[in-house]
Amino acid sequence: MTSRDKGILEIIRSERVPYWDPERLFLVLGLLLTGRISMGKAAELLGIRIDELWLMLRRLGVEYEVVDEEEAEEEIEAYKRLFKSSS
Repeated sequence: MTSRDKGILEIIRSERVPYWDPERLFLVLGLLLTGRISMGKAAELLGIRIDELWLMLRRLGVEYEVVDEEEAEEEIEAYKRLFKSSS
């Protein structure tokens, strides 16, 4: 591991991240923000719901607005399930 890698790990560990494994979170966020995975896949990899991922992104100050057709359908289904379970 290079000193640069160690420095990055120190930054990740020092951030107050609302997730139990910050290294995994930042890896998944990197894939998401570069368009390599969808929002649904990112949530799946993190073991959380899409709405929880949205909240986490907001808490971290990360702006993510790119929504493709698959993500839009996933979000609609997630909201349907959420509202159905709350009524």
